[in-house]
Amino acid sequence: MRKILCCLLVVACAIALAEDGARLLVITTDALYSSILPLAQWRNATGVSTKVVKLSQIPGGSDTASIKNYIHAAWDTWPVKPEYVLLVGSSTNLPARYYRGMHGSGYSSDNIYGDMTGDYQEEIPVGRFPAKSTAQLDLMVAKTLSYEKAPPMSDTVWMRKLTSICRDAGDTDSSTYWGDIHNAMALARTNGFLAFDTIASSLGGNQTSVVNAVSAGTGLVMYRGEATGNWYTPFVVDPSIANGAGRLPVILSFTCATMTLNPGESMVGEAWVKAGTINIPKGGVAFFGNTHSASYVAAQRSAVCRGFITGLFSEHKYTLGLSCVRAKQQLHQQYSNDTSDYRGFNLLGDPCLDVWTGLPRVLTVAHPLEIEPAPQQLRVVVTSAAGPEDSALVCASMDSTVYVYGRTDSSGAIDLSISPANTGSLRLVVTGHNLCPYDTLIAVANTGIEERTNLPCAGPVNLTAAPAVFGRTTKIAWSPGLAGSTVKVFDATGRTVTTLKTPGSEVLWQASGVQSGAYICVLTDPQGRALARTKVLKLE
Repeated sequence: MRKILCCLLVVACAIALAEDGARLLVITTDALYSSILPLAQWRNATGVSTKVVKLSQIPGGSDTASIKNYIHAAWDTWPVKPEYVLLVGSSTNLPARYYRGMHGSGYSSDNIYGDMTGDYQEEIPVGRFPAKSTAQLDLMVAKTLSYEKAPPMSDTVWMRKLTSICRDAGDTDSSTYWGDIHNAMALARTNGFLAFDTIASSLGGNQTSVVNAVSAGTGLVMYRGEATGNWYTPFVVDPSIANGAGRLPVILSFTCATMTLNPGESMVGEAWVKAGTINIPKGGVAFFGNTHSASYVAAQRSAVCRGFITGLFSEHKYTLGLSCVRAKQQLHQQYSNDTSDYRGFNLLGDPCLDVWTGLPRVLTVAHPLEIEPAPQQLRVVVTSAAGPEDSALVCASMDSTVYVYGRTDSSGAIDLSISPANTGSLRLVVTGHNLCPYDTLIAVANTGIEERTNLPCAGPVNLTAAPAVFGRTTKIAWSPGLAGSTVKVFDATGRTVTTLKTPGSEVLWQASGVQSGAYICVLTDPQGRALARTKVLKLE
């Protein structure tokens, strides 16, 4: 954890001062700036270049017009245009745009921040962490990082499970709701989903059924039926008691206002993303819903529902923000005059979130453990049990001298052109849809380390480390054994890290206090002559 915090200080400067633009633009209240940095660092390290901007840095102030103008200028002028926008803060401190509805009612929306052409349609997916405090934001960030980096794997069915909720009893639009549910189930099943919960009021389902389904583990929760503020009886749910033991679903609420961006208001949408603690995350990882209410609009909400499901499963828009925009596009295609619902549907969560739709594949990544500080091609080959991983996103980054990313070819390979100027560690991150992230450090060392460790060997001795890639401890062994032998461990700069002595033919290196990176272990005899050497890689 200490190493991560140190890295954040360096990354924060690079993120905040980026001059070349960024794929992800984060706009945050000043008070929440430090708490969003862990997510910004992760996004940046994966190849989604990220720029974090405080409200105090936006020319003209923190009103909706100034924020919108800043985003629009970034879209028009940045060499790397923003592909996603994440707003960090409650609508009280980071305002949404207010729209007056019929009969004096009104609603607020973040849609304006993604509309780059002035026609009310979003070109950029927008999401929001509606945090009022650092504690709330820390939880939302932790949920997002846990969902992507360390999802529970003891039960992998939950990632391929759809829970549908239908409030159909006594509703004349029940056939529309059921049509949407059957469509979603069919497309999900075609794309590898294994399990389905269908909870309906006509079948005796209630809020307890919903809580039990989420607590048992599910990847998507989809509601169809009437609602305002919360889902209507019998589905008035309290997300704080829905504990999926870290299995966090994406909540899809295709109905009237079940989230709000009006200052001072709160609805069930915020409750889903704010539920739990960092140690016991509950509720969901994100919530896509509506801030607008109206009558006789079941068909319009059906269009949004089908657009999202089509985008996710048929068009492979696995990034959450892209599926949300696809949902609104479907509404515009079928009901181009319904601007209120188009603006009303908003996302609480990270628009860059990659939605799990299958069993995560564990990666095997081949790359050098150590490189020199010089121009070169860094070759990376990504495979899994399924074979070569095509289109995996590979990113290499190091201080201010290296930042390059690209996608693997059909053989799972990519050559990254890099030119590290200094010694140290280069971070290599591999991500992709339904891939367990691979995150490691490659030592960048001068040739002096080779001069110190490539000493003439006195005899044929086999030196091994098991495991060679380790977290806290690794066993270094050699044969044949030699009394009085010593193992010296050098870091990437050639500095001696530790000297291990043992009367036998093996020794345990306990490296829990040693930073991540590549190390060279050299076995020497009592006279100090090098007998053998081997390289190891310590992870966090």
